[in-house]
Amino acid sequence: MAFEPVYSLLSPSYPATMASGQAVVEARLLPSGFAVGKVLSASADVSVTAGEVFTGEARYNGKATFRVLVLDEEGVCRSLDYVAEFSDKLTGEGITAQTQPQLSCNVLDTDIVLATEHEIKLACVAEVRLCAVAGEDVRCLTAGGDGIYTHDDRVDFTRLSARGGETHSFADSIEAQGAEELLFCEPRCCIVKRVTGSDCVSVEGIIVTDIAARTGDTVTSLRGETPFSLEIGAIGCHAGDLCTVSACIRSSHAELVGGESASVACDYTVEFTCCTFTEDVINPVCDAFSVSNELLISGESVKIPVPVCEDTFFERVEGKVQLDENMPAADRICAACGSRLNITDALAGDGKLTVEGMASASIIYCAEDGKKASAAVELPFAITVSAPLREGDSVSAKGVVTNVSVKIRRDGELEIKADIAVEYSATRSEVKYVICELALGEERALPTGAVAIHIARKGETLWEAAKALGTTPENVLLQNPGISLPLSGGERVITYRCLSN
Repeated sequence: MAFEPVYSLLSPSYPATMASGQAVVEARLLPSGFAVGKVLSASADVSVTAGEVFTGEARYNGKATFRVLVLDEEGVCRSLDYVAEFSDKLTGEGITAQTQPQLSCNVLDTDIVLATEHEIKLACVAEVRLCAVAGEDVRCLTAGGDGIYTHDDRVDFTRLSARGGETHSFADSIEAQGAEELLFCEPRCCIVKRVTGSDCVSVEGIIVTDIAARTGDTVTSLRGETPFSLEIGAIGCHAGDLCTVSACIRSSHAELVGGESASVACDYTVEFTCCTFTEDVINPVCDAFSVSNELLISGESVKIPVPVCEDTFFERVEGKVQLDENMPAADRICAACGSRLNITDALAGDGKLTVEGMASASIIYCAEDGKKASAAVELPFAITVSAPLREGDSVSAKGVVTNVSVKIRRDGELEIKADIAVEYSATRSEVKYVICELALGEERALPTGAVAIHIARKGETLWEAAKALGTTPENVLLQNPGISLPLSGGERVITYRCLSN
């Protein structure tokens, strides 16, 4: 009898968050040519790029753009901005020198540390995540050879089929009737649709731009929405593959164009990266026995995450904010700026997704005496939407605020409506036991009895009954022609042996 076990490599690959951390970035703004009378709003955008990657560690470089809106000593609205560069690192066990990281970041908070007539100090807290393609080769038995009876299991997994990365430029014009000066521009990018094709990924999305402008002695809000549609080259990708796509605005520029109908000319540079995954299957052996020999089995439980979906949904968050007693009552809303969406949790259920977080913005308004004031508003939310998920799936989510509208109600109350876009991705994990090594042990002692009886359990298979009786599945069927499979439980499965003299 030839004992020739056959082994194969189970080589799954899947998107995973390998590390995350927080970075604190500080800035010092010095007004030139005027003195600060009052700070109306402060916000920050942060972008990061990968640096060196080592075993257990990934270094990155970042850029934080701070934007501050102030009133000078004469009550005129002015803007200040500052770009602070920084560097930091993330640590994680899964990071290796071969890791090709995709870094994303989200500003959690921006604080005014100090504000005087001649100096403003700011600090922002940014959460940085490192995502990459993860996976580990697992040697598994796929056939036992002659005389070895095996039971296998189906393992569904995905493997990386392609990577892609491109930078694209976009331009748009936003109507700005009556605007005299641009104060600052805040663009945000959101991917709406991703479709894999032959050697490419088709991507659709929008760039939402909030612009604060000065008209006379007040501030106004301008909003633009720039749709885009493009293809990212991904050699090796096939139609129907699963994919992950990220977009980051690397630079932007806005310029006020005068004339009979004033407008704002906007230019954006956006970096896109994608990974695609092909679905695959393997049938590794999870149990084995031999009639003639004991078997020496070495195995392990393997956790295999599989990407389920990546999608985007749009919702509206509503709430009411009461102005503090020491703040002037609002008479007219001027602008909303510095909008931000922080997602604190994303939970999968059967056929649904629940996302919790906070939408925030700075609301600039005029009081009855014409003086300008501002209020930082926060809208906590918990939204449940339909999604192709199961309870226990692992979900990550990020999002942007696409629009903010404000109405003044009685007694200093503001009614806020924030439209949000949330991008989410999910993976589903299964734990499978596989045999990694199989060897022949000592010969099994021959049974001394002529008859062996096994009382079946409910749902037991032919293979399990044969293993319990120490005979072949063919022999069980031959000597028990009346059984129906799977066994319903309680049946007496009998095998007869021919004993030598």
